[in-house]
Amino acid sequence: MRMLSVVVAALCLSACASAYVGKPYDRATAGVRSIGLVDDSTPEKVSAYEVASVGSNFGLVGALVDAGIQQSRTNAVNEALAGTGFEAESRLEQRVASRLTDQGYTVKVLANDPRNAKREFLVTYPGADGVDAYLDLTVVDFGYLSAGAGQPFRPTVFTNVRLVGARDTKKVLMENRIVYNGMRPEQGVITLSPDPKYAFENRAAMLADPKRLAGGIEEALNQVADTIAQLLK
Repeated sequence: MRMLSVVVAALCLSACASAYVGKPYDRATAGVRSIGLVDDSTPEKVSAYEVASVGSNFGLVGALVDAGIQQSRTNAVNEALAGTGFEAESRLEQRVASRLTDQGYTVKVLANDPRNAKREFLVTYPGADGVDAYLDLTVVDFGYLSAGAGQPFRPTVFTNVRLVGARDTKKVLMENRIVYNGMRPEQGVITLSPDPKYAFENRAAMLADPKRLAGGIEEALNQVADTIAQLLK
């Protein structure tokens, strides 16, 4: 499952690897006035994952049952969100564009073919006249995450962001990783704390209040968008 791989990777990085090192932005020397914001910033669907759930502790059969439970929960959460009309990608991109415009940038949202399944940074960028740099924003995974059985579900977002020069896209002007409600802080990564008002006791509580369910994800994405804008001040 997508969220499982993201969570395992995050835990391994924090426990086994050296600290993540981003690249800070120097606006005074970058010469960037206009930015092309590449779309396809979020996965098509959210995840709703419980770490270390009971079923996974009972061998292969337990793991298979657990995977079915996790997928059933994820499907139900996406169905509940569909009824609210919430659309994550446009909300996130509009928020980023708005915040950057407030900071004096001219921002264009650029159409882009879907990313690969790993949600990696782009290798080639859609051309755009008049932009000085491309903002490559990719949400690796997002939705709701519980630390384990009996623990509340809270909004979560795993994001990578990079600004590259338009003339030379191999020139990285800024790069960072932002995690909203990760399992544990990772050195070098910007870690954002979840808003407690969007915590849900269990699956039933999430499905019973779709509006608040969508509100939690929107708040998480807003916090990520505002953090990206701060990185480019």
